[in-house]
Amino acid sequence: MFTFIQVAMLSFQTTHRIHNIVKEFFLYKPIWRNYYSLRVLRVNNYFSSRTYCAGASSSGIGRNTITAETGERLQKFLRNCGIASRRHAEELISSGRVKCNGVVVTTLGTKASDKDLIEVDGRAVYQRSCFRWVMVNKPFGLITTASDDRGRRTVCDLVNDAHKDGLVPVGRLDQASTGLLLLTNETNWIHKLLHPKFGHSKEYIVCVQGRIEEKTLDKLRRGILLPGEEKLTAPAVFKAVACYANHSYVRVVIREGRKRQIRRMFLTVGHVVLSLERIRFGSLLLPTDLKPGKWRDLSQSEVTKLKTEFGHFVRRKSLA
Repeated sequence: MFTFIQVAMLSFQTTHRIHNIVKEFFLYKPIWRNYYSLRVLRVNNYFSSRTYCAGASSSGIGRNTITAETGERLQKFLRNCGIASRRHAEELISSGRVKCNGVVVTTLGTKASDKDLIEVDGRAVYQRSCFRWVMVNKPFGLITTASDDRGRRTVCDLVNDAHKDGLVPVGRLDQASTGLLLLTNETNWIHKLLHPKFGHSKEYIVCVQGRIEEKTLDKLRRGILLPGEEKLTAPAVFKAVACYANHSYVRVVIREGRKRQIRRMFLTVGHVVLSLERIRFGSLLLPTDLKPGKWRDLSQSEVTKLKTEFGHFVRRKSLA
């Protein structure tokens, strides 16, 4: 056991060491302070010397110097300008067709803002000062895309100034499907409108071949496994509206958006889809006076209501 004198000596040694450490700290404090200031100066000089466009060539150094923490990624900037989808914008950047402040940019992840001069193929692009939302009653035979490299007619060909305003479809309806389709140039909302976690439901009237049974509809409601997929379809509403000997009409409400999902679901249970019409997207109903091939701009109240529906499906017990 330690004696009282040993404990006292230990305390004295500990106190003496602490005293020496504090003394050395204050002795070398000016040196450490200068070293720290030098490090901060070097870091600040590093960021201030970097060009705003990370992929700029050496000839553009110092052309536009702000920190790399501001702005948004260039591919997203181009998408919000309505120039191209984000994936296509990445291809434009990688191929050297995009300039920032006169300097060719080839690095993905480069950031830009509305203060920078962005050019694509030598033409300046700007972010939208105002956004547009359009409702279209898609007719049979048109493809749901902004443009087609094979020269086929698209839904954007129906709307006045659609290409000028950079309108793109919100989701898809296949070539044989008809009904309500939204177009907008406020592209940052498209993902929120389509992803199942935000709860926007879509309603369809589907005509299928043959007389459909209630047990078949119940199977579809619970979810089925589509060929080539590993996950069941989400629970949905399938309600028979009218059944005849050769065909049946079914009301369908889903929140998912898999490729040709409704047609594949019915085909899996032995029924071929004869016609498919979307009549509702979220809170928007297809007006009875909006004929196939016609369109109209959404009102501000309709757009606001559509944007404020997120999370509403959590409080509902069903989609009906």
